[in-house]
Amino acid sequence: MKTESPIPKTLSEAIDFIAGYIEAFPSSVEMPLADATGHVLAQDLTAPANLPRFDNAAMDGFAVRSADLAGGGTGVQLRIVSTIAAGQTGQHEIGPGEAARITTGAMMPKGADRVVMQENARLEGNQVRLFTASTDKAHIRRAGDDIAQSDLILEAGTIIGPGQIILLAALGFQSVSVTPKPKVALLSTGDELRDAPAPLIPGQIYDSNRPMLSMMLKAAGAEISDLGIIGDDPDHLLRTLVGAAGDHDLIISSGGASAGFADHLTRAVSQRGHLEFWKLDMRPGKPIGFGDVDHCPILILPGNPLAAAAGCAVLGRPLVHCLAGRKTRQDGWLRLPVSRSFSKPLGRTHILPGRLVTDPSKGMTIADPLPERGSASLHTLSQATVLIMLAGHQANVDAGDVVDVLPLWQA
Repeated sequence: MKTESPIPKTLSEAIDFIAGYIEAFPSSVEMPLADATGHVLAQDLTAPANLPRFDNAAMDGFAVRSADLAGGGTGVQLRIVSTIAAGQTGQHEIGPGEAARITTGAMMPKGADRVVMQENARLEGNQVRLFTASTDKAHIRRAGDDIAQSDLILEAGTIIGPGQIILLAALGFQSVSVTPKPKVALLSTGDELRDAPAPLIPGQIYDSNRPMLSMMLKAAGAEISDLGIIGDDPDHLLRTLVGAAGDHDLIISSGGASAGFADHLTRAVSQRGHLEFWKLDMRPGKPIGFGDVDHCPILILPGNPLAAAAGCAVLGRPLVHCLAGRKTRQDGWLRLPVSRSFSKPLGRTHILPGRLVTDPSKGMTIADPLPERGSASLHTLSQATVLIMLAGHQANVDAGDVVDVLPLWQA
């Protein structure tokens, strides 16, 4: 971990601070390709072979020599000397006046330099009449047209998804070197919290933040240790944090971050580490803190559900991405017009839960804030798919203005 930056006050400063503070895993593990989805590539990969590996037909048709098609607009007749199906390994060759029937993906025969698709051909016994010209498209996939041997195909820091899997499988990779998934300890704080289905007494509520944050962090690529609910006991809280710091890469908590008399979390962090920042100019989510306990980074999220979700989306996910060595730290941010006007204090980032809709007049995607029900509304949060970010420099935002939009539940 490293930092020489000023104490962040804004969300953008906090994002930059975390990117400079966290160092990615130096270690890597070799993993079977079938298990690698969602992991981050630990080293650059180059192609061990060409793709395609050999010249092959791009269409069903007839492999021919261009020299035989001169003036072929009225129909050139050629003798069929072989039929070549995909997967055949025998050596085929055609000479002047000859053609080979060929299927898509089959290896091109020697002597042929184009494929006439079957729609432009008519069989006449053991001959074929072609209605094409030597200037028409060749319909051949050349060896190395897609990827040449030794080309850089994937860079370290790339997250492995279905697109990367298909490429690696086609090139014959059976395993890849990836960074381990960051181990994240997750806890909630507060005497008022209970886990369902335990009975509630007046004044108690079920902990909804921890299940939500667990899903968000797993989607981001973390391995979660659920430490449960820690009550408002400062000694127990400190022991829990110190225990988690020893064998985790990150601690994330929700609740206990405000200035209330029972909010011991920030004080506990300062006893065994350092609080790098606490409170940002953003709403919801002002009492977000970040620091370390025994050299393990900790992100302190508010107990307000929307604030916790927003804090995890804008800071928790980037933390996991940085620890895993992902190449980019703001994956998925969009720039879209907003559907209606807003006014807010200058200097503060305002985060609105919303969803993507289609503007009926223009047919384009826009960001539509959900109706205001208060920042603690779980109903609103359940309907949201994106966070609409109104930046600190914006005091008045008009309908149609372009703003930052962050998918809420993405990886």
